[in-house]
Amino acid sequence: DYNPPNVLRRDQLLANEKKAQEIWAANKSYERNPEPGAPKYFVTFPYPYMNGILHLGHAYSMSKCEFTIRYKRLKGYNALWPFGFHCTGMPISAAAEKLKRELERFGTPPRDQEGKLLEKYPDTPNPLQYHILREMKIPDEEIPRFTDPIHWLMYFPPLAKTHLDTFGIGVDWRRSFITTPANPYYDAFIRWQFNRLRADNRVIFGKRPSVFSPLDKQLCADHDRAEGEGFGPQEYTLIKLQVLEPMPKGLESLAGRKVFLVAATLRPETMYGQTNCFILPTGTYGAFETKDDEVFICSERSARNMAYQGVTKVPEQWPSLLQIPGTALLGARLKAPLAKFEVVYALPMLSISMDKGTGVVTSVPSDAPDDWATLFELQKKEAFRAKFGLTDEMVLPFQPVPIIDIPEVGDLVAIKSCEMYKVNSPNDAPQLKLAKEFAYQKGFYEGIMKVGEFAGMKVAEAKPLVKAYMISNGLACQYYEPEGKVVSRSGDECVVAFCDQWYINYGDQEWKKPIMEHVTDPAFRTFADNTRRNFEETVDWLHEWGCSREFGLGTHLPWDPKYVIESLSDSTIYMAYYTIVPYLHQDINGEVPGRFGVKADKITDALFDYIFIGTPYSEAVGIPEELAKQARDEFAYWYPLDLRCSAKDLVKNHLTFSLFNHYAIWKSKEMIPRGFFCNGYILVNGDKMSKSKGNFITITEAISKFGADATRIALADAGDTLDDANFTVENADNAILKLYNLENWVKMTLDHIDTLRADVPDPRTKYFDDLFEAEMDRIIHGTDSAYDRMVHRDVLKFAFFDFVGIREEYRLNVGTAGLRRDLILRYIQTQLLILYPITPHLSEVCYQQFLLPVLKRLHPDQQYPEVLDKFTFPKLSRESLQPGLLAANQFIRAFSKGFRATVEKLKSGKKPKAGEEVSLEKAVIIIASEYLEWQKAALTVLSGAKFDQTTRECLEDWKPKVKDMFSSNSDIMKKALQFGSYMVNEVKELGLGVLEHKLPYDQRETLLIYEELLKKEFHIKAIEIIDLKDTAQFQGNKTYANALNNTLPGKPQVIFV
Repeated sequence: DYNPPNVLRRDQLLANEKKAQEIWAANKSYERNPEPGAPKYFVTFPYPYMNGILHLGHAYSMSKCEFTIRYKRLKGYNALWPFGFHCTGMPISAAAEKLKRELERFGTPPRDQEGKLLEKYPDTPNPLQYHILREMKIPDEEIPRFTDPIHWLMYFPPLAKTHLDTFGIGVDWRRSFITTPANPYYDAFIRWQFNRLRADNRVIFGKRPSVFSPLDKQLCADHDRAEGEGFGPQEYTLIKLQVLEPMPKGLESLAGRKVFLVAATLRPETMYGQTNCFILPTGTYGAFETKDDEVFICSERSARNMAYQGVTKVPEQWPSLLQIPGTALLGARLKAPLAKFEVVYALPMLSISMDKGTGVVTSVPSDAPDDWATLFELQKKEAFRAKFGLTDEMVLPFQPVPIIDIPEVGDLVAIKSCEMYKVNSPNDAPQLKLAKEFAYQKGFYEGIMKVGEFAGMKVAEAKPLVKAYMISNGLACQYYEPEGKVVSRSGDECVVAFCDQWYINYGDQEWKKPIMEHVTDPAFRTFADNTRRNFEETVDWLHEWGCSREFGLGTHLPWDPKYVIESLSDSTIYMAYYTIVPYLHQDINGEVPGRFGVKADKITDALFDYIFIGTPYSEAVGIPEELAKQARDEFAYWYPLDLRCSAKDLVKNHLTFSLFNHYAIWKSKEMIPRGFFCNGYILVNGDKMSKSKGNFITITEAISKFGADATRIALADAGDTLDDANFTVENADNAILKLYNLENWVKMTLDHIDTLRADVPDPRTKYFDDLFEAEMDRIIHGTDSAYDRMVHRDVLKFAFFDFVGIREEYRLNVGTAGLRRDLILRYIQTQLLILYPITPHLSEVCYQQFLLPVLKRLHPDQQYPEVLDKFTFPKLSRESLQPGLLAANQFIRAFSKGFRATVEKLKSGKKPKAGEEVSLEKAVIIIASEYLEWQKAALTVLSGAKFDQTTRECLEDWKPKVKDMFSSNSDIMKKALQFGSYMVNEVKELGLGVLEHKLPYDQRETLLIYEELLKKEFHIKAIEIIDLKDTAQFQGNKTYANALNNTLPGKPQVIFV
């Protein structure tokens, strides 16, 4: 029910947006075909999943494509943006099945026993699928049709297209499609891709540890999850600590059997240092039989995982022989494998989580800060021991055992790190976190084994060998669980299971090598260093990926059709499919054949080989050679992909998979995508989008509230990095007003364009005309760079805020001389163009209704494009920027700001007569035309220092050089250090140009140009400008002392007399 405070303004913008969209549709503005000889630019966005209505999260990532594609078109590129719709996977099937069960149980529509409409399952917070669909404004009579998964595919993609059209995206809709066999042409393309992968031995069959849903009885890939996207199997070594006879109280029934407390560890190489194990006193443990007739004591959650890994006595079953409270295990006598001590004991640790690992933690206090902190606490506090019934012999004799030597740290890194980070107890969680990071990093990468079979070996090399030794000798076994909690779309908490499946072997080192070369090549654009690092890390650790499952929507493996290809594996090279869609089909479902004129069952692998791989033509292609060659040429024109925009979560799967698959199919780095832009998630008013918080906004809701262009501005202003962005209602509301005011100013100005001057009346006015033009050039240059770097927040700063600022500055500067007509026309045209990628509707309507008629009337002999899309990005008025003129303007702005503050302070102490302004007699402005010699020397040192190109922070310590330079004169040294610090801050504010020895403008001339303006604005009767070198007369005068000491080139000082 929200309405912005400026409803009428918004409605005017909405009307304009409809007009602009009609113009683009009539001109077929976004339909792109090859233009031989013209540069191309090919952009894609990961096709959104069609289980609902698109929201602001989609819009935010998508806007990066949208802003860039329009910018590239203005830069002269034949720029293509196609758009598809993803339907593969379990989410749609799971939702359809859930709805079916609801209607069978609760009726249509679902009602409780009292006849009231149900919104959630009884006694749970979980909403009904029926209610979820109703919230999407789907009519009640339509909802039962969603029990059929195929209905989702028919309903949501056309709706998404409608919503995206109102958002104004510049997509070539002729190239759209849906996935799964519902579009048989795309289905044929995916079968071809997997046939080629298998022929190249990239797809392999076998049992692999996979995140698995016991309820769904199949692998649960990322897109099949309600919770836990991105989590994969985490491998542990399960350490077997044997419980010694006599059995502790409560475990007597297990006497005579091999019973083990099993602890999951990531560091098997440290087991030589075990002094005890830890148990959660409040935890509940079970005793579970294994296939080897042993008994494992652990949490039920971990036993459930083991049941799907072939560990339990009966596969996929984990009945517990006993339920054991944690307190019953405390004090148990244990034999710890590889440990120095014959017997160790089970002790309490209060920070154990029963949701991770087995609930049993083996203790190595020499190398694990948590273990040392808890053991030390038990040793020094008798009351702590007594509370849990522990005797001294169970705790006090056990001191840390040195097992790993770390250069410059020693062989007890846990104790060292706890001292470093001031860990005083197990409750010091923040300090312990830092201590653990230090200990584990140092130990793994720098440590040398001191004991055991692998003494003298680096820890990183010894780790897999110790693990293999323990497993082969029955001291340990493998264990997996998900890296975090994973819940399937059907609501089942997932485990790790060894699944028979087809998988893609991304762990192949020969395959990794060209991909790593590609992501580390500067020619591969990632737009942020941390994004590139994320790709490097992903390529490094990526291993086998299960690409098949037995249920859900998707393409069936052509050679093993009982399996369906999962959703992150059928979406790796489909960008190539976009290039030839018009040849295959005319509609997104593939029901109407395209230019080839054949049905999908006639599409062969040979055709795709000919088009995409370039194999020789043969009859098996099945399409006339001339027509097939057109498709082949079109693919060759658009490929490779230039840019793909996505949220950051896809780096670790989809985006990196895409790089691997492109190389596997085409065998050339030249065909791998050239750039990926990744962004963070979108917040709304500082919070994660949530229906319960009332800040969940769909694209169509945002447009109805704010209009498309205001929404786009708020998205552009939300952020440009991997950090989460923040869309605020306030920004969107403010954008409505700014757009409305801009439109009205353009209309009003062009209505009176003939009243503006055409000549240059005097040199002073010419200076301000030239300055206005130079400032326009500066903003054009800055906006161009910001678009290229995809920093759209900077685009707004330049194109909206700065551009309005220079217009007002120009108006004030020229005063009664008035604005110059040709400059104002250039200004309007420039602003409409540089804003066009972000606010295309407003720019288009202002151009069509206001600017174009004026241009045609004033210049009837010139030809102007009918739509802005045909324009080119504004060019500079000269070959290059005018740094001297721009620096002079920057100088006068800074001077005026300081001047104003001083005047206001002076006037605040004086009371004017009624109806009069307080006036000042005279201002003496002291300037320095050049630096002193010692200042020049200090500037030379700073000029040689290294500065960060982005933040302009100084990256090295320049002070020792300055100290050495002036070591013979302590007074000058002190001044030089102060001066240097000041100039380092100036670099951060103004750039490296401030380190030049000579200013690029004349301070006196600049101040003289503005003299009358300063007098008028500040009511000063006289201004005198004096160079520092001519101030001998003021030496010793206290009034001038401070000003004389602080005057620098570009930093004049003012004395009022």
